[in-house]
Amino acid sequence: MPRTAYRFVEKLTKLEIQKLQQARDTGETRRIRQRAHAILLSYEGTSVQEIARIFDANRNTVGIWLDRWDAEGLDGLSDKPRPGSPPKLDEREQEKALEMLKSSPQSSNAVLSRIKDETGKQISGATLKRIAKKAGLSWKRMRKSLRSKRDQKKFATQA
Repeated sequence: MPRTAYRFVEKLTKLEIQKLQQARDTGETRRIRQRAHAILLSYEGTSVQEIARIFDANRNTVGIWLDRWDAEGLDGLSDKPRPGSPPKLDEREQEKALEMLKSSPQSSNAVLSRIKDETGKQISGATLKRIAKKAGLSWKRMRKSLRSKRDQKKFATQA
């Protein structure tokens, strides 16, 4: 069965239009705002191909957005939960790991070993980095200084 060239959202109530406009303007995520805008454009008569061009998306993706709107309404705008393993450290252990990291920020390997000793759980450096970034800490490589190895007299005369 060939796909039709045009597919539109045909019936929206005034309340749905208001909620879609609100989601388009102040939605939680960029994806929700984008999908709400796409539904409104489709309701106004914009083709799937044109909506795909506007949002730089595949036309099949736009079709999925419209299908989810038809099936689920406003709930279809947000992403479904994705599978993934649960965190290795619970909230209390993550806070403790952050405290350890703040007390010795230059030595993440020492923090990893302290976490293993205190909690009995081994986490990777990447996991510690994710915990730190989630808490708003910056994660940068420490630059090694050669200040102690330079000749102070030569340095003073060059400056």
